[in-house]
Amino acid sequence: MADRKRRGSPFSAKRRAKAVRGEVLLDDRTQRRLSRVRWRRIGAVLAFAGVFAGLVALYFSPALRVREIEIGGATTISTADIEALAGLDGASLLTADLSAAESRVEELPMVKKATITRAWPQTVRIAIVERTPWAVWQAGTRAYTVDEEGVVLVGDAPEAAPVIRVSGADVGLEPGQIVDQDAVALARSLTERVPAELSLNVAMFEWSGDRGLTITTDSGYRVVLGDSQDMEYKLAVWREIEAQLGRANMTGHVLDLRFGDRPSFQ
Repeated sequence: MADRKRRGSPFSAKRRAKAVRGEVLLDDRTQRRLSRVRWRRIGAVLAFAGVFAGLVALYFSPALRVREIEIGGATTISTADIEALAGLDGASLLTADLSAAESRVEELPMVKKATITRAWPQTVRIAIVERTPWAVWQAGTRAYTVDEEGVVLVGDAPEAAPVIRVSGADVGLEPGQIVDQDAVALARSLTERVPAELSLNVAMFEWSGDRGLTITTDSGYRVVLGDSQDMEYKLAVWREIEAQLGRANMTGHVLDLRFGDRPSFQ
């Protein structure tokens, strides 16, 4: 009987000692479950540490360093200049700041847009959109090639490019600087709209800081448009005045459309 009582006792000497010390007593099943939880947590920590160590190893490894730079779209720009400004040779492909590299490349006067992408494991691709010469900004005896956004470019404009003659002294312009953008944008618009809407051609563009843009038509009269504000209204007034006076009667005169509903004809 005594042996059966000892075998059936819920507390062993070790468990009774824990109970006396106030420690929590768990049954075997609960202890095994908690043990599994602890090992899973340890495994998760070790796995995270392994992944972190692997990433660190990849960062410092030459396996993911930029070794080749492919450049497309550059026809007038030195690829060496593009590579130098990008500054990606030898950089980690994982952490290279491609947006910053694009901004640096776009500092080149002839670059309108640069897009840089990763090509794993050791290549970056740089796609270039070059600025296209559109007009000549003629300041005194100096002629500057500009694109449709008014950015001064390197090289000559196309033979048939529009010429915008600027009054005043030549201040000296460098590639990458920007002339009056509104004047260039308006000139570009008028080269398309005047022939289409008034059956006239623009023979010459003139620009000054106080009068804005003036055009000379191939019918021999001049039109002062100023800036691009209210252009729909200005063109409508121009058509109406030409219809009233007759194109032939406007030759040698100046039509000033800068003042809204107070056009001037001299």
